[in-house]
Amino acid sequence: MTHGALIALCENRINGLSRTRLAFEQGMGPERVGRLVDDLREAASGWDAVVFRPPEGDPVALRVGARSVREGVVGFAVVADVLETYAMALEAGQVRHASGLAHLRSARRGAAGLPAIGSPGTSPDTARPDGGAGADPAAATPGRDATRDDAVHGAVEATVRAAIDVLDLACAGYAACQDGYQAVHDAERALYAALAHVRVRSSGRWGGLRV
Repeated sequence: MTHGALIALCENRINGLSRTRLAFEQGMGPERVGRLVDDLREAASGWDAVVFRPPEGDPVALRVGARSVREGVVGFAVVADVLETYAMALEAGQVRHASGLAHLRSARRGAAGLPAIGSPGTSPDTARPDGGAGADPAAATPGRDATRDDAVHGAVEATVRAAIDVLDLACAGYAACQDGYQAVHDAERALYAALAHVRVRSSGRWGGLRV
């Protein structure tokens, strides 16, 4: 996959995560939040896989090549400068990508650790640890119901906040990877533009340098 395609993929993932974040931010009941959490866990399992490959290249080898070009080929100083710029962009892009990948893996672990929030059709009593067994309907009081509802509401809110934190971390991860790919993509274009303006009289002048 080209850097351009990876940049577009990261943008698409960020947009998708932003839509999911908006869904969590909307006021919803436990059942809906539970389904969103389940979907989030499933999606998170592959977050880092799609951007696993870093920007390819060896910055050290590029710097050596730039020095060789500068010292050995008359009139190629501009190309040597662009090669050095490309080496710096590649090195920075690889570091940025590694940071993004770490964020995505951390977000994936965070998603896996989100608590379950009930299930469709779950009643307040069956949500109790004892499954509601032996519950005495006569013992139910408005005060107890309100306390239980508050507890459920608090748990849902806490889960929503945790899910949003996970989504924000994943967005930051994709943004970092995107920045890394973009930096290298732009540097590559500048390098090819410089090469297009230089007439290479002999392929041997490059000494086997690959860019």
